[in-house]
Amino acid sequence: MVTTHSSTEEKILEAAKSVFHRKGFDGTRMQEIADEAGINKALLHYYYRSKENLFDAVFKDAFNELFKKIFSIVGSTIPFEEKIRYIFSDYIGFMQKNPYIPSFILNEINHNPARIADLMKNLPTPPSEILTRVKKSLEDEGLKDIDHRQFIINIISLSIFPIIARPLLKSILNLTEEEYNEFIETRKKELPDFIFKAIHS
Repeated sequence: MVTTHSSTEEKILEAAKSVFHRKGFDGTRMQEIADEAGINKALLHYYYRSKENLFDAVFKDAFNELFKKIFSIVGSTIPFEEKIRYIFSDYIGFMQKNPYIPSFILNEINHNPARIADLMKNLPTPPSEILTRVKKSLEDEGLKDIDHRQFIINIISLSIFPIIARPLLKSILNLTEEEYNEFIETRKKELPDFIFKAIHS
């Protein structure tokens, strides 16, 4: 069976996610990604000329998916509390599907902050626009005293820590993989209530 252009690209991106997650940008070699994808290095270079190009593609693909969802939710006309529930559900769900992203970004921020900053600036939906929309949503709800920056960082922090700290949490809480996944699903439902109580207290 002939492998199509799109399926080869998809295979490369999935392999790159896996290797970048384990080793970060500096620790990854193109040969390792080719091996992971089950292709030769020449074919890998045909699709992506350099490790930088592949890194950029992986990062942009994941973050475009995330920001498209978040932007759609924040900009919608659904009630504020529903927006928060959807944001937690989609944001945590995104990280469950892409568990390499949080630690990957933190690692790159420490090693090469300029690269991450440049990539964030070039996203189709800039993070600054998300912040602006969150600010408007808070103001529309009569919550003008809440700093929209603190609000969104609290949502990100509450969502991201259990994903990054997965091995630690499984050990401390003595959870199996199935129990950990159930814990995260429960967290998706409980975090919005936690936020609502905090902002309306």
